[in-house]
Amino acid sequence: MKKFNMFIFINKSFCLMILCILIQQSILASSTLWIAKLSQAVVLKQDLSLWLVLFILSLSLIYIPGPGAVYFQSKAAFSSFRKYVDIFTISFRERAQLRTNIEFKQERQPYLNNEAWLVINEFIGFTINVFSTLFNIVFNIGILGFIIDKKLMLAYAITIPLIAISVKSLKTLVTSSAKQAQEDRTAMMQSLLPAWDSILVGNQLNIQLWKNYFIDKHKNANQSALKYVLFSELTTITSMFLVLFPVIGTWVWLIYQNIGNEVFLTMLIATFPRQIITIFHVTAIVAYVSRWNSLKTRLEGLKSALIITEPIHAGTISWNRIKAEKDNTIINIDSINSIQDITQDYSPGRITLRGDNGTGKSSLLALIKEQLSEKAFLLPPHSDMFFEFSFHKNLSTGEKIIESLDEIKRSKLQLLLLDEWDANLDKNHIVNISEKLNELAKEICIIEVRHRLDIGVQSQMGNYKF
Repeated sequence: MKKFNMFIFINKSFCLMILCILIQQSILASSTLWIAKLSQAVVLKQDLSLWLVLFILSLSLIYIPGPGAVYFQSKAAFSSFRKYVDIFTISFRERAQLRTNIEFKQERQPYLNNEAWLVINEFIGFTINVFSTLFNIVFNIGILGFIIDKKLMLAYAITIPLIAISVKSLKTLVTSSAKQAQEDRTAMMQSLLPAWDSILVGNQLNIQLWKNYFIDKHKNANQSALKYVLFSELTTITSMFLVLFPVIGTWVWLIYQNIGNEVFLTMLIATFPRQIITIFHVTAIVAYVSRWNSLKTRLEGLKSALIITEPIHAGTISWNRIKAEKDNTIINIDSINSIQDITQDYSPGRITLRGDNGTGKSSLLALIKEQLSEKAFLLPPHSDMFFEFSFHKNLSTGEKIIESLDEIKRSKLQLLLLDEWDANLDKNHIVNISEKLNELAKEICIIEVRHRLDIGVQSQMGNYKF
């Protein structure tokens, strides 16, 4: 998991973002020192000019690195998302048999479509907040210990094991609730997949069934999210009290020990606001620890979405029920080797796979694609694969197939795999596309699964019933 996080998130923009935060918090912490020096000079009736100028500069310069941190935060998020998409592509490229597995698609597609972007943005934002808070705590505690009393540093140090015990005691509840919240949130997002067609078509039956399903998943996601928030806030509140006791106790003791020391008491009181803020930042770290348990679970979800840990059903091929048709001749097949023999090692030509629904014709095409890799081009039906014409033209299904074939023809291929390309096409489109395929078959091998019963050469078009 650590290597996965490092690879995804560590980039030049991420490092520059951290650098901007470091500069910003060091400038902010310096203002604590100038406040103390300014109050000391007031009590001792010394010249205030230098400390006043430095204090004003510290408050002004702090805004310079801020925009840089936000700028590089955005760049880091886009770079990390690009890396995740690249890894997703590498992980599942040429796994054509998984394309028709509905359960697999519903489980993994939400990560690619939205969850990855949301989690990556949340992690980058989480990182910038954590580093800002940590730098603020370290710098301010160091300065307070240096200019006031080192016992303040000890007081904050005592809170570390106390907070660790508090966080550890509630970790199981927070982690389990975070995991459940992610599972329920993902399930809710999956329930939106059939929403588009159901809503736009407007059939009352489909809308009501989908809405009931969505409401159930929404309810579960809402309840688990609230449960996680409850446990996280409980951890934060408990830790806040654990921080207050040693720090406030140290304040009281220092005031008691330095009664009559106007310089010390003035500096202590002048820095009280910054010390209060530091206490809140320490408790914020506890909140970040609790939030990290949830975020870590979501990051592990991103990682698990890239891995297949157990065999996934990719479709069964009933060899005895599938026939190959070439030059009006029906040929029995029992393996991919049979198809290879029929096509003479995928030499130019055109064959059609025949078989009843459910015999595994589409799975067979996917299997061939996986074996031949870049040498083969698989064109499934009703797919959203990207072509040059995609999103640029409002084309019918037949016109899209023609455009696709024109682009495919320019590629150096050995084999073209077509899955039910003639489904839902009118007679003219079927004739035109079939003629185009006959021309293409002179250059490459074409293996097709046909929706119609006839081979589709122009002389037989009259046998179709529309």
